Amino acid sequence: MEESVLPQTDTAPPAAEPCEPDQSAGAAAPAPAPAAAETATTGQEPAGPPPDLSLELEKERAKAAENYDRLLRTAAELDNLRKRIARLRLEAREEALRDVLLAIAPVLDNLNRALAQQSADAAALRQGVELIRTQLLDALRSYGLTPIEAVGEPFDPSVHEAMLELDSAEHPPGTVIEQTETGYLLNQRLVRPARVIVSKSRQ
Repeated sequence: MEESVLPQTDTAPPAAEPCEPDQSAGAAAPAPAPAAAETATTGQEPAGPPPDLSLELEKERAKAAENYDRLLRTAAELDNLRKRIARLRLEAREEALRDVLLAIAPVLDNLNRALAQQSADAAALRQGVELIRTQLLDALRSYGLTPIEAVGEPFDPSVHEAMLELDSAEHPPGTVIEQTETGYLLNQRLVRPARVIVSKSRQ
């Protein structure tokens, strides 16, 4: 029996169709989770400052305490100084008043003697009063107190206080023609202005 031979053909087997990529397979793999040691908290307290910083901190605290103690001492010294100055000022004032009273005491003695005299001589009485007045002014001048001589002087508002203006044919306008109360200067500083009557121009 003869074997039948199949004829050779030039046809090639059909090409395989391209496959679509699998979306699920082609997706990027998720990144690995961070290590548990990096995310987990240890639960330990944070470490303190280095030893060198702790030493500096102690030094600054000691310096601050020293400065505060110095401040308290200075405040106490200033308070004591203020009290001492106030006490010295009071003592100086009392000493000055004592000196003034000792200077005026003889004047008061002479005034008491003048009042005790039984005399009808008005001239003698007046002379005695003038002597006492002079003695008193001398005592006050020794402490720098001087009376302001105002009569006949031009009106000066820095040392005069005008109480009244009057017409005067004998004085130019603005002249002090009468002094009602004596003014005083203490070491060239005004203590009390002189109260005066001033002339004005005649209409």
